[in-house]
Amino acid sequence: MSAEQSAATEPVAAAEPSRIATDGANLLALDSTVAQALLGVFALTNVAFVVLTADRVVNPWISLMAVLLVLVAASLIVQGGPDPFPLRESWFVIGAVVLSTVMVSWNLPTTGDVGRAAWHHGADAWLLFFLAIRRRTGLAWVGFGLMAAVTAVWGATTDRGALEAALMLKTHLGTLVVASLFGAGLRRAARDINLFAELAERAAASSAEADARREIRRRRVAELVATATGPLRRIAAGGPYDEHDRTEFLAAEAALRDSVRARGLTMPAIVAATSAARRRGVDVTLLDDRGAAIMDGEVMTRLSREVTDALDAATDGSVTVRLLPAGRWALVTIVAQSSSHGSRVELDEAGLRVESDVAQ
Repeated sequence: MSAEQSAATEPVAAAEPSRIATDGANLLALDSTVAQALLGVFALTNVAFVVLTADRVVNPWISLMAVLLVLVAASLIVQGGPDPFPLRESWFVIGAVVLSTVMVSWNLPTTGDVGRAAWHHGADAWLLFFLAIRRRTGLAWVGFGLMAAVTAVWGATTDRGALEAALMLKTHLGTLVVASLFGAGLRRAARDINLFAELAERAAASSAEADARREIRRRRVAELVATATGPLRRIAAGGPYDEHDRTEFLAAEAALRDSVRARGLTMPAIVAATSAARRRGVDVTLLDDRGAAIMDGEVMTRLSREVTDALDAATDGSVTVRLLPAGRWALVTIVAQSSSHGSRVELDEAGLRVESDVAQ
């Protein structure tokens, strides 16, 4: 189907949205190379803390297993994907926070400054930070509460005391507060960006639709000018009018009628064959009851060939071509009647003959 046929026959449709909605993960580019590099720095830093404080803990291997668990959770939470972060993975992160807190806490010295041996406080706080950023703020606070509870229990079961142990997390409490506020701001920014993008898409679609309608109007005006200019000039020049003039007037009137009630059949080959048949005295009627464009170019080619063959074969009588409403038993019917015989051809949705009757 040519572009001109498509523009002339099909209704103008709004463009389908194809944009992926923006969220916190998109804005922070968590799946970017930079984010992966920062993950590497995070991993190296915490592994270094574990190695450098190995002589201050009860069992260095416990701290090593804990840091590996934290790194698995960290690699999971910086993966790309839509927000909110998947619930199952969110609970895995919470589990990693709680388990690493249990493993490292009872591996710490019970007296003196724990220093970087308590590396898990900062590492787990950052896991919860990004969990809050990825629209799981409630779960992040649940994780922090569990982390604080485990730390307090550890303090209560050692010489440090529950309060002193819980106060070790006061800085990280601020980190999570910042994450909650930052996450809320990030979500508002994402909503604003999505709203702006949606409005821009709608404006672009509206503009494209208006341009398409203007182009259709321009082409129809051009068709009108090409069809009617010659006869109108002849009429304006005054009579007398001979048989040729009257034939041209009737052909122009019929062509204009076709452009209104048979838009789906206004392919160049059919228009030319119709005009030639009418000039031979054949009564040609074109009807489009389908109301929707035929988008398959091969179907249009077969249909055009069948219609033009019927029109070219007619020397007298009449030819009626009708596009049937969608969902009917056939796509088009072609009925030809002449002084010597009559025929009826039906084409299916693929443009192939489903019935062909000839009456002598």
